[in-house]
Amino acid sequence: MTRRILLIVSVLAIVAAVPVELPAGSYDILARIESRRKDSLLTLRFGARPVADSYFIIEGERVIGRISVISSDRIPAAGSHIYRVTAYYMLENAEDEALMRAGLEIGLRGEAERKSRDYAEPQKKETLVYKNEIVSPIDGRKMMLIPAGKFIFGSDSGHRDEAPERSLELGDYFIDKYEVSNADYLAYVRDVKTAPPGSWKGGRPEEGMLQLPVIVTWMEASAYARWANKRLPTEMEWEKAARGPALAYDAGSGKAAARSGPLPYPWGPDFIMGRANTMEFWDDPKSGGDIKGSFSRGLLPVTVFEGIGDSSYGVVNMAGNAPEWTADWYRAYPESRYSNRRFGTRFKVMRGGAWFSGREAVRITRRQIGGMPNLNNDAAAGFRCVKSPAMLDIDSDVN
Repeated sequence: MTRRILLIVSVLAIVAAVPVELPAGSYDILARIESRRKDSLLTLRFGARPVADSYFIIEGERVIGRISVISSDRIPAAGSHIYRVTAYYMLENAEDEALMRAGLEIGLRGEAERKSRDYAEPQKKETLVYKNEIVSPIDGRKMMLIPAGKFIFGSDSGHRDEAPERSLELGDYFIDKYEVSNADYLAYVRDVKTAPPGSWKGGRPEEGMLQLPVIVTWMEASAYARWANKRLPTEMEWEKAARGPALAYDAGSGKAAARSGPLPYPWGPDFIMGRANTMEFWDDPKSGGDIKGSFSRGLLPVTVFEGIGDSSYGVVNMAGNAPEWTADWYRAYPESRYSNRRFGTRFKVMRGGAWFSGREAVRITRRQIGGMPNLNNDAAAGFRCVKSPAMLDIDSDVN
């Protein structure tokens, strides 16, 4: 019996007693799973170099998970080139774990093709409406819905690595309302009995640090996300959550209107003192007297500035406080003519600036890099997670 499984990202696995030929046009690249480790790490063989950082895993028309590429190495072989790829995978449901085993054939389809199929073609089924806010079951953290639709990504008026500015479209997803705190990470450490981060003196956070954002390496952040059955956000997902949709409400006309230019800050077009934990906040004697009376200069609790510094989706502290890891490598955007010797698969992108950053460095589109000397040792940032909607997230009160 042949069971076909379309893996969009890096993967279309076919469950069968013997390899079967995939339908023409269903994939771009063929590959095979070489091995799978208990820590959700896969070794794959690709017939061509992977061009994306991550891929959705799909069975039929159902998204069952996601794969994030960590590294790829070319292996010269008999007149062609084979690439050995290391990647993390994360599944929506544990029962699909049997599909991720050595020996399965793999097909690749780029995410752009999936978007074209999902949003350009007419949909026969009824559009699902998800809850605006949920609590994720494993780590018990609040998550906000980022509804499907267009948004403006990048900036033509910022640094050269932020260009070009363009309109993109993403599907529905949820993102953590707050940065992951030391208390959240402590629960994870105790549950899986893993090593504490180096930012904790004595192996655990001090009492006054529990509600501050945890500072970890990219590998530690990624491991937490997999434990929580989530993943780190892509740059696009992070930026849309901070920036809002391409359409904004015009109070004058009472109608939705297209935004003109990029939105520099989560709350609006101008930097406003006292809405984010930045260098200006600490240097201005008139700002945040009540906060400064309780905390020393540095990181602040993940809930501080809630309500006054939120994005239009209700996501807190996306400017300042702790830098935040994303899933993406530091690379040039498509159609960019800017080159940088740091582009490639060595550094990961961080977003949001930090408590010691000035107003220019906490702009939504600003990109920073982490991973020196490597992603295992550079405890440079905090993080928040994202996940795709599930059936339990459907809003039953709608229709």
